[in-house]
Amino acid sequence: GKCKRLRPELLLHMKVSTACCLLVLILSSHFPVCQGFVSPTNNKVAAIKSMPSNSINAYPIETIKLHHAPALTSLHVAPTDISDISLLLSSNEVALKSIATGLGYLIGAASILLYTPIAIRVLRTKSAEGLAISTWWLKLLSYTCTDVYNIKNGFPISVFSESLVITGEAAVILGLVAFYQRRVDVQTFLLAVIYVAVTSWALFAPTSVGPSDSAISFAQELSIALNVASLLPQLKQNFIRKSSGSYSSVTASLASAGCTIRLFTTFELANGDPLLLVNYGVALALNLSLLLQIIYYATQKEGKTLSQLYLADVKSDS
Repeated sequence: GKCKRLRPELLLHMKVSTACCLLVLILSSHFPVCQGFVSPTNNKVAAIKSMPSNSINAYPIETIKLHHAPALTSLHVAPTDISDISLLLSSNEVALKSIATGLGYLIGAASILLYTPIAIRVLRTKSAEGLAISTWWLKLLSYTCTDVYNIKNGFPISVFSESLVITGEAAVILGLVAFYQRRVDVQTFLLAVIYVAVTSWALFAPTSVGPSDSAISFAQELSIALNVASLLPQLKQNFIRKSSGSYSSVTASLASAGCTIRLFTTFELANGDPLLLVNYGVALALNLSLLLQIIYYATQKEGKTLSQLYLADVKSDS
């Protein structure tokens, strides 16, 4: 009698089991089935790999490894194709270097405009009264040290193209300031001769008699100090006179933007050279300080608008 009472329940159980088996078979035809084993002893590794699927909607599953330890079993997912990741990283790096190279040449071309506003103002007014001549001597030496360092280290010209252009511009402004301040004398001439001689020696002398690598690195470190010192006389003169002076706000703005971009290009094209990064970082801080000082004195002390300030190089105050 008990067997008869259990038969309906047993029958229901068998039907449910059969339905589950059918469901598993149906699902296995649409999704990958993982097969494998885990050895409970000797810390063996069991690999569980996805089985092929006949469904076009199925996605491959990465190889999974189960590492069995005496007290812990951990799950590790290994990438199926490391070369794909390497290729992706490599393509991104190439793209960044291409952008950095393009920006480097763009800065080089744009740097022609950097000191042009100052030259235009000096030529238009026939006066260099608001400019400190020591600023331009120090700028010339600073940029020249940077040029020599980049050339001797074999960096691509896109890394320092604007430095080459600015070196020439600084020499022109120095000549204009010396001329209009009536300082074209024996002292200026001797300093110019010494500058040309030392620069030529550093660039073209044979390795046996030329500057050592440590000397070249020291020159770049010196250029950082010169960069700091070059704008201090102008900052001091503006502060004493409580005036925006004759230093162009356009020049200060372009220099700040250029230094910001140069930080990026140095990372990408010069392997993040620390001396160059410090050089451009310090230059950015100084040019921003000078720009803010010029804007403050022009707008707060002289009553100028920003448009009047930025057009002062090519347009008279009247």
